[in-house]
Amino acid sequence: MPQVLCPVLVGRDEEARRLRAALAAAGTGCGRTVFLAGEAGIGKSRLVREVVRAAGESGLTVLAGRAVAGGAPTPFRPFAEALTSAGRAGRLPASEELGPFRPVLGRLIPEWRPPQPVPGEETPVFLGEAVLRLLRVLAPQAGCVLVLEDLHWADQETLALLEYLADNLAAERVLCLATLREAGYQEGGEAAALASALAARGSAAMLALGRLDPAAMANMARACLDTAHLPAAVHEFVAGGPRASRSWSRRSWPGWCGRGR
Repeated sequence: MPQVLCPVLVGRDEEARRLRAALAAAGTGCGRTVFLAGEAGIGKSRLVREVVRAAGESGLTVLAGRAVAGGAPTPFRPFAEALTSAGRAGRLPASEELGPFRPVLGRLIPEWRPPQPVPGEETPVFLGEAVLRLLRVLAPQAGCVLVLEDLHWADQETLALLEYLADNLAAERVLCLATLREAGYQEGGEAAALASALAARGSAAMLALGRLDPAAMANMARACLDTAHLPAAVHEFVAGGPRASRSWSRRSWPGWCGRGR
């Protein structure tokens, strides 16, 4: 069954307001890390899309990467994907401030990889400071949004780097937006623990997304189907939640938006 992205954001007014406020604050030099936590399909990526859209309209640079499921996680994969996209777009700065950090940033950016490894300069603190300086010079005026998705699959190196950034973004024009599944899943315990610890010490904010109520889900279905009235069977499906969805698996209709999307 194809998934349909709802054309409007439904039932997330408070979360969207807080994210817009964090985005505006980052543009003035008050950076922050915000975690979006919730079960699979709850709408985390949908909110991320709204932030990315708003960031683009405000002239902020957006970098995005994600962790992926697999038996052998690649160290720093979300950061490498995000920063490599800057190189692909020709946005890597030639700043003197980055001079001492370029060799270690070569771990994340192919264009800056030195011919020979540089010993003694790959501690999490040094790499974290290198990434922080790079984000600063990428968009010195408007600011930058760094999106890191699916951190429940992230490796320990990624989480250590994220911790350093979160602890040091308060005076930067950077919003780091990270998504992960809520605590209690078989995977992602370390990421959830880090998010809770950072939130507890004031280095990050946590937005826990719950399921939408029936009225919001009905509004979403109407928006997806571009209709003012839902057919009775569709309304039953929406109101019934996961149990009803099983009975619909053998039927066909124009698509389903997904919970919270």
